[in-house]
Amino acid sequence: MFFTSQAILTKNTRNWYYLRQNSSLAKKIADSKIRTKKILTKAEVPVPKLLGVIKNEKEVLEFPWEEIEEGFVVKPGSGFGGEGVLLIRRRAKWAGEWFLMDGTKINISGLRYHCFDILQGKFSLHNLPDYVLVEERVKIFGQFLRFTKIGAPDIRIIIFNQVPVMAMLRIPTEESKGKANLHQGAIGLGLDMATGITTYGVYRDQLLEKIYDLKRKKMVKVNGIRIPLWEQVLRTAIAAQKAVSGLNFVGVDIVLDKEKGPLILELNARPGLAIQICNQTGLQERLKRIEGIQVRNEDHAINISRFLFGGSFVDKVDFKTKVKALSVFEVIKIKTESNKKINIIAKIDTGAHRTSIDKQTAKDLGLLKQDNILYYRHYKSSLGKRHRRPVIGIVFWLRGRKIITSANVTNRSHLRTKVLIGKRDLQGFTIEIRES
Repeated sequence: MFFTSQAILTKNTRNWYYLRQNSSLAKKIADSKIRTKKILTKAEVPVPKLLGVIKNEKEVLEFPWEEIEEGFVVKPGSGFGGEGVLLIRRRAKWAGEWFLMDGTKINISGLRYHCFDILQGKFSLHNLPDYVLVEERVKIFGQFLRFTKIGAPDIRIIIFNQVPVMAMLRIPTEESKGKANLHQGAIGLGLDMATGITTYGVYRDQLLEKIYDLKRKKMVKVNGIRIPLWEQVLRTAIAAQKAVSGLNFVGVDIVLDKEKGPLILELNARPGLAIQICNQTGLQERLKRIEGIQVRNEDHAINISRFLFGGSFVDKVDFKTKVKALSVFEVIKIKTESNKKINIIAKIDTGAHRTSIDKQTAKDLGLLKQDNILYYRHYKSSLGKRHRRPVIGIVFWLRGRKIITSANVTNRSHLRTKVLIGKRDLQGFTIEIRES
């Protein structure tokens, strides 16, 4: 792994600190799929169509299974970890029979017995009597058909303080029986928060370098796969969290339907921690960075996510040419508020962690507008006075490589260069010692 133990969110820390950020009522709502669906529907957050709710054995026997035309899903109302979810692919040849995602058949008797198990609490979170949800099965987004013949891939996004912090794409396998659950054998791919492009792969807690592409009929690298409608996916996840009051730390599971776009599958008030392995990045470090930030709206939340947690890996994925050693001073191109690219001389400084930009320069480029201020950093000067310094989102190109990051705004009017690039944004480069 490439991250330090201090950056990792452990189960104990998650339970004793971050789960306590969720109110008891919010947890109960997230634990109940039907309550979640009702609240999200009322808030106009898209969810898969509900075909029926079964609450007792009499309703199991009376449910009109034969009238369902397309594939469907049978799931426990209070299930967890993908347990008890039955994925029906399509009708079989004879009436009263269906094909599951793994190609095996199930008949009405099999469906009923499974529903009886759900009602008795076999798959519920607390082993208590449960109810059955019957939902439409989503139509897989065409791009994902390249990587699975069984089940629908989904996207897990961790949201804290309204900000998308970390995400992964989960791809079902035959071993997982069409379920997008890592513990059951699904594949997990980390996602760059700025672009929705895959970075690292994991299978059974082991790093995975390649995945089989069914369309190209060969193994391909796990990095560089772009998630369609990425910004819409983020907005849907944020809207889902905001719809449930008191749910401040949550895993949002989203599936992409080729006709309807992003749909919320469920909210997880106790999200697992394997997402850190998929991203090769510690979650705790990211959570600490956004704690206490006053998030103004969805645009602000997405900008925070994009500039704080995106851009570093994916640029190396797409960068084909060999990078020469950087000099102490380099000409960079900075993207302005009007989307122009302006050449500026920047100083390369591996002694500084974060990139910084002169206040007047940022203002002239249109980057100091309120919408682009992510948050303020508080510090004490050498004279003991307290100040606050804006941190803004910035996009620049260094030796042809696009870098999406955040930058401190400070006074550099007395210095030769108006931009200083810190080591956080220099991964993959080598630095010459002497000045040019």
